[in-house]
This record gives sequence, structure tokens and C-alpha cells, in this order.
Amino acid sequence: MDMVKLVRRSVKTVLFMALFCLFARLIDASQFISLDTANKFSTWFHGSANQENYDDLWFFTDVMLSLLSSVVAYNVLIRLFRKFIKRIPERMSQH
Repeated sequence: MDMVKLVRRSVKTVLFMALFCLFARLIDASQFISLDTANKFSTWFHGSANQENYDDLWFFTDVMLSLLSSVVAYNVLIRLFRKFIKRIPERMSQH
């Protein structure tokens, strides 16, 4: 494998992981999912709601929203970067 390809893949992986960590830190499902809703989910999922399992809905929501946000942000950043890279030769030829 080319060293350039290895570096590019590594940078993309680190970028995605950094975005995931950022969104995992920013998104807090307990702010918009009520305790009552979390307890109902726990009762449906586990059969009962107790201290150990009532926050499963918050956890699953946090992870899924962080993952979804990371994928969207990653794709937007990659597309913007590609547009920027394509414009560099155009700008150089104009000068």
C-alpha cells in the first residue's frame, strides 16, 4: 500500500473518530427525552423499569444521533475539501 494512501485513510479515520467524540459530547438525549418516556422504553425493552436500565433509551439515542451527526458532518467536510482542492489549480492558472 502506498504511504500516501495510508496517511489519507488514517486522517479520514481520525477525522471521523474526532467528529463522533465531539457529537457524543455535545448531544445529550436526557435533555429532550423525558424520564417517563425512558421508563416506558425500559419496561418495553426489559420488562421492568429500575435504576439499572431506565437510561437505555438515552444511551441508544445518544449513540445513534452521534453516529448520524458524525456521518453527515464527515461527508460535508469531505465534499467541501474536494471542492477546495479542485479550485486550487484554477486559482493558480488565473494568476
